[in-house]
Amino acid sequence: MKITKLLCTFVLAIVPLAALAADPLIINFDQANPPFMYSKDGKVVGIYPAVIDAAFKQMKTAVSLQAKPWARALQEIDQSGAGVGGIYKNAEREKKYDFSDQIFTEKLVVYFAKAHPITFSKVEDLKGKKVGVLRGWSYGDEFDAARKAGSITADETTGDDLNFQKLDIGRVDAVIAVAEAGDSLLQKYKTLAAAAIPLAQNPTYLAFSKSANKAALLKQFNETIKAMKASGELGKLVSQEVSH
Repeated sequence: MKITKLLCTFVLAIVPLAALAADPLIINFDQANPPFMYSKDGKVVGIYPAVIDAAFKQMKTAVSLQAKPWARALQEIDQSGAGVGGIYKNAEREKKYDFSDQIFTEKLVVYFAKAHPITFSKVEDLKGKKVGVLRGWSYGDEFDAARKAGSITADETTGDDLNFQKLDIGRVDAVIAVAEAGDSLLQKYKTLAAAAIPLAQNPTYLAFSKSANKAALLKQFNETIKAMKASGELGKLVSQEVSH
């Protein structure tokens, strides 16, 4: 009888640990935004997955990093409590999500055809134009407001390469992309060029729905990221992923 009770106590003790191991924290990433986050050979890779994975390993917290269409990643943060890596802040999102400290800063650049150059210095310069964007993305409050008002026509796709293809054949007037991704594509699309002044420079974050109650976890994540920056580890991970 004593042995039976001991076995029962042992089983009850390990069940929570087994459940924890079976249910790692899900963090979603955009599947088509290289070099920051994308799917390759069935895995999520890029700057943000590499950095966030390294941080959670140091935190000894089990995570499942997944690549998905960006719109679906945003849907799941609202519906299932999954986290999202590499997300921008805006006024609407700050009402719903808890954000980490800044992980990285992306520079958003306007690209155009050399045959039809655009002199860009502010959002107003894009009014009346058809602009290629990524589905589910925010491009800052000012651009998003102009898009909602209909003064800018946003043409959505799931990846930068598709947007550059459209720009190359004249189906859109301009494309917005992060500098690292867009400048890389200019090597392929020689007829296109980049505006000298960026649309925006956006810090990126890890975020969870406020209803997921991850504030304590994000505090630990912030401390880990701060240490990774101080040691140079974060910079090395970024360099490795950009050079792939």
